[in-house]
Amino acid sequence: MKNVMINGKNYKLISRYQDDNELRNSFNLLTKQTYNFDFEKWYKSGYWKENCILYSLLDNDKMVSHITVSVIDFIVLGEKKRFVQLGTVMTDEQYRNQGLSRVLMDTVIEEWENKCDMFYLFANDSVLDFYPKFGFISVDEYQASKQISIIESPYSVRKMDIDNVIDLNLLYETAKNAAAQFALSMVDNAGLVMFYCNYFELFSFKYNLFYIQDLNAIAVADYEEDTLILYDILATKKIEIENVLNALATEQTKRAILNFMPINSENYEVSLYKEEDSTLMVMGDKEKLFKNNKLMFPMLSHT
Repeated sequence: MKNVMINGKNYKLISRYQDDNELRNSFNLLTKQTYNFDFEKWYKSGYWKENCILYSLLDNDKMVSHITVSVIDFIVLGEKKRFVQLGTVMTDEQYRNQGLSRVLMDTVIEEWENKCDMFYLFANDSVLDFYPKFGFISVDEYQASKQISIIESPYSVRKMDIDNVIDLNLLYETAKNAAAQFALSMVDNAGLVMFYCNYFELFSFKYNLFYIQDLNAIAVADYEEDTLILYDILATKKIEIENVLNALATEQTKRAILNFMPINSENYEVSLYKEEDSTLMVMGDKEKLFKNNKLMFPMLSHT
């Protein structure tokens, strides 16, 4: 904890406090007020790991501004990289436009700029002018899709039930030891996978988990009319995406959309992807990585 002066007013800057019940409750309250969810269920599950780091400002004992740092390892085009993703950026309504987020941004960047390969974040449309002040640049993401030809699949698939402890443990262990499957793959971050698959209040992939026993793989997928949407593949060994698509396709499936970029996209239609009210921004010259390669962050790696 340290004292910081902002516009003539004294605040306390705190970090790494998630195990302090009182401070964590204050953080959850601000999150609930801002985004209409909180992280308490995830924390109590035990899947909140040390790579998710909280940075906040207190006015006396009231939490008034916050940024979450997620330190995430990726395999990017075959090379291991450590990225820092900034998320849950928020300020109490009565304290906005007073420079509090700027102080937190400066603090985080100073602490992590020599410890990571890239900073990135997903910005809402209302704050696209804020992050360039810190050197962030908007970059494009791309999505792969293809038409599906139905073939008789040799693979058996079952829907997982993570209310069952056996399936819950299978999901965690597979995510914990997951091999890189895509051009841009998150690795060694089972905690974040568990968050999205069981502990996020706004939406969950809890009912979108399919175990393909013959491949020893878990697919995170959904169906919309004749389209199969594949969000992620979790497996301890490299799996052919085509085999997963064949396993999941039904008689109604005519098209597959991938929420990640395959290592080899030659047999896919690759198009510009734009999520509503969300823009990927990266710091500095790291934009070249995305300009020179048509990449996409897998959904389960977002914070």
